[in-house]
Amino acid sequence: MLHNGYYNVPMAKISVPDDQQDISCEGDFDANVASLAHWAFLISFVVPFTSLIIPLVLYNTTGKDDPFVKANAKEALNLFLFMLIMGFVFLLLCLVLIGIPLLLLLGLYTIVFPIIAAIQTMGAKQGDIPYQYPVIFRILQ
Repeated sequence: MLHNGYYNVPMAKISVPDDQQDISCEGDFDANVASLAHWAFLISFVVPFTSLIIPLVLYNTTGKDDPFVKANAKEALNLFLFMLIMGFVFLLLCLVLIGIPLLLLLGLYTIVFPIIAAIQTMGAKQGDIPYQYPVIFRILQ
């Protein structure tokens, strides 16, 4: 039947099967959001300072409700501080030429380990401990 120029057809009910529903919403756990804190280091090669801004925003927003996101954002901020301090020290060491290979190693470290951290964080299940970067000192506890 036409009613105001439209056919009056009943709408079909759409539902998601139980086996396809997102179970990560149960409790306070979101591994994908937590991994964003680690992906920020790669994003910062395109958009400057995202390796600082994204973890800070996650820590102060989602991190208030989700301890897993908070722990990963804190670890990403620790990596940022480590990278900043060691980058300055290695720049000073460039005067005696030892700083050049150390800066290259630091750059490689800040590319490889955030990828590993993000992948491990995305695959985390509820109750897993957050990824911790090896070799860095942790200023934020």
